[in-house]
Amino acid sequence: MMFRLAALVCLSSAFAIGAAQAATVPMTPELAKVVKAAEAEGTISLRSTNTVFAGPEGAKFAQDAINKTFGTHLTVAWTPGPAYGPLAAILYQEKLAGQKSSTDVYTTTAVQMTPYLDKDLFRVVDWAKLMPSRINPDMVEAEGRALRFQTVLPGILYNRKAAPWVSSIETTADLLKPELKGKFYTTPFLAGFDVLLANDVWGVPKTEDFVRRLSPQLAGLAGCEATDRIASGEIPALVVDCSGGAVNRLKYRGKGILANHVIRDMAQKREDYLAIPVNAPHPNAAILYTLYVMTHEGQERMVYDLFGDDLYDFPDSHIHREADALAAKGIKFIDVTFDWWRAHPGLDKANAALAKLVRQR
Repeated sequence: MMFRLAALVCLSSAFAIGAAQAATVPMTPELAKVVKAAEAEGTISLRSTNTVFAGPEGAKFAQDAINKTFGTHLTVAWTPGPAYGPLAAILYQEKLAGQKSSTDVYTTTAVQMTPYLDKDLFRVVDWAKLMPSRINPDMVEAEGRALRFQTVLPGILYNRKAAPWVSSIETTADLLKPELKGKFYTTPFLAGFDVLLANDVWGVPKTEDFVRRLSPQLAGLAGCEATDRIASGEIPALVVDCSGGAVNRLKYRGKGILANHVIRDMAQKREDYLAIPVNAPHPNAAILYTLYVMTHEGQERMVYDLFGDDLYDFPDSHIHREADALAAKGIKFIDVTFDWWRAHPGLDKANAALAKLVRQR
């Protein structure tokens, strides 16, 4: 309880500091039109799990910061929602029913969003034209429907005291050592293993063989939201975590509790995206929210402080330095973008089938 209270105090302090230092955004004619329309809309409705931008705390910070940045008077309202995949299904059902979407901004990855790209579920936005000082066309994917805002390096998230052995892991084969049996968990949906299934990576037979041998080694299963359990030592290590950024979150940063270790033969550089549903009730306000996230301040206060990662495309980003340092050591990343995911169809279904092996252990 004391740990949680201290974390909340740190979050509150960071939010206050960030809100007091508003970002500077050049006001292009296109952006001025969006600001005027957003002011008329008056609200940004957000729906997500509370791990996305810290849920209600992040929404309050975003409200103050966006209003200071753009001179608006918007209210940001957050309601709890499901994970990326189930939320996408809900958004699609809302569209089919002729309803307004339950969130103005959808946070996602290429995995969850790709099935809906041909269903006209998300709005096309000329992001680079709205904020050319920060956004270049390479950051915009899915024909303008998705904007990269964060790059993650999934790895083994572990407790430094409970699992010091993790730092010696070089390849996935090391996880099969008899002495490590019962010392680590994985996710019930095999986060990070989907990429291995691609024919130009490992392929299905090799990945399935590895998972069959890995399954008896597991102590149990835990979702990527189990960070507090890892920090407490209840779960020594999670192989692999969804992002690898928990150690950098304001809640854990500098406390020497957590660490992330990228495994050499399954190193991935995965992108996270923001998108706006075509039936969003406040589309212009949603654009301002997304643009703020892309400012330097937004990347620091919203993305890095709350997620633990930021966007590799920005040369001064934390993840840029981290990824380049690993690359200098010979780590070769697979870049998981929309183009990569669409070039490897069927991985989501193959991974779902493979995950049954660990859930039935």
